[in-house]
Amino acid sequence: MNQILKQSIADKSGRDIVIIGKGPSVDSIDLSLLKNCIVINTNDSELIYPGDVAVFHHGWVLDIFDEHAPQCKLYVSDRSLPAGTNHIAAEYVPYTPESADFLIHRFFEDTIYIESAIVVSALKIANQIAKQENATKNVYLLGFDFTTKDGFTNKIPTAAMHAEPEYQERIISSQEQLLKMLLAEKSRLNINISHVGNKPYSVYSVDAFNQVFTARHRGVTLPQTSPAQNTAKKYDVKVIAEITTNHFGDMDRLKSMIVAAKQAGADYIKLQKRDVESFYSKEKLDSPYNSPFGTTFREYRHGIELNKEQFAFVDTFCKEIGIGWFASILDMPSYDFIRQFEPDMIKLPSTISEHKDYLAAVAADFTKDVVISTGYTDEAYEGFILNSFTKARNIYLLQCTSAYPTPTEDTQIGVIRHYYNLSKKEPRIIPGFSSHDIGSLCSMMAVAAGARMIEKHVKFGDVAWSHFDEVAIDLVNGDFTRFVTDVRKAERIVGSEVKEIQATEHHKYWVAPK
Repeated sequence: MNQILKQSIADKSGRDIVIIGKGPSVDSIDLSLLKNCIVINTNDSELIYPGDVAVFHHGWVLDIFDEHAPQCKLYVSDRSLPAGTNHIAAEYVPYTPESADFLIHRFFEDTIYIESAIVVSALKIANQIAKQENATKNVYLLGFDFTTKDGFTNKIPTAAMHAEPEYQERIISSQEQLLKMLLAEKSRLNINISHVGNKPYSVYSVDAFNQVFTARHRGVTLPQTSPAQNTAKKYDVKVIAEITTNHFGDMDRLKSMIVAAKQAGADYIKLQKRDVESFYSKEKLDSPYNSPFGTTFREYRHGIELNKEQFAFVDTFCKEIGIGWFASILDMPSYDFIRQFEPDMIKLPSTISEHKDYLAAVAADFTKDVVISTGYTDEAYEGFILNSFTKARNIYLLQCTSAYPTPTEDTQIGVIRHYYNLSKKEPRIIPGFSSHDIGSLCSMMAVAAGARMIEKHVKFGDVAWSHFDEVAIDLVNGDFTRFVTDVRKAERIVGSEVKEIQATEHHKYWVAPK
């Protein structure tokens, strides 16, 4: 690594790296969280938050020095800078189809280049810092919205386009594509790149970044509430964000999903646990399967299963931010494993409805709340569950249709009404709905039918190999937030079963009293 660069960040060795752009999303970020980070500015973003290193090409960036002395410790540019400014001169590579083809090759060279996509140059500097420290470092991209439609940051009053809108949009779009090319090289990088925003590849939303970074870099404990407190008194319906294994074994991703679910208004997140070696056949485990973890289905399944330390983190983190969690438990070794966390609730999914011996063993032992999905079963299964789970404190019966996605006409919302009627005779029974349909209409109807738990598969960004991708809704783009809002709206519309005169009521005609 360049010695000047090394000296500029020497006092922040081992710290996370943040790269700052000028998109409007940066206005919602608490920049005071960055004081302990290595900060790399792009173009004139030092006017937003002066960092350690600034990288730029455009001549208009020099205008900032007409009113301000250089605020960064080091500048990397192909331009001439004011005398006395700590500066690394770098060659500018204009954008052409040919230069784009060799961008990845240049990225892994030792020489620092000024790319047309400045964010790529900033990431290269971050990667060199990580190589020097011989560690994989976290890098967060702030304010890189990759569109001009919403304007620029309000933190720089003079921030504006320096070209025609159509041209600027095209350039920004090409920069985004170059970033995606780089993200595809994850295995070769010394950095974990986390884009903050609402893109399909974003790792954090702005709100998630603020919340998680507060806990990580300020040592602030997030507001604590118990799962019972987390369910607002205003609402009785529990909304479950069904993550399954869509964290892909990535704990930063899982943390972001938990925070996003909390912010959307979910009461619980739900995970899965299975004993890979005993749950699947050897033939299945040995079958070819390409994933980031290897080339067999065994490697894939082991890669996405959480271990003891990871579940312990989930347990602690969910308590810190005030959201409940539980897991679908698919076999006895997994049941024994989860018991160490003293769960208040577990789920037994439709997947194992034929494993009667296992279900009976759990029924004989577990005394807290049990969630049962009834996909691909009939009335006989209902009878088995009610006769077996006599020790359970509550039994959440979730109407479920095991089709992905489920046609609306096959959701059988009427079954929820049946479960609701059962609950009037047996208060331990709580009706619910596990949604595999598209949208929120059937879930809203489920609430009207008496459901007190709504479960929905979620994902974090548009990831093609997400579990239940056909029915999972996105935590990043606001889809899950809208789903929760619809469920809450349905709950308000249903209201109380007790007939009362509402404050908005009045007689249309007033007649003389008798």
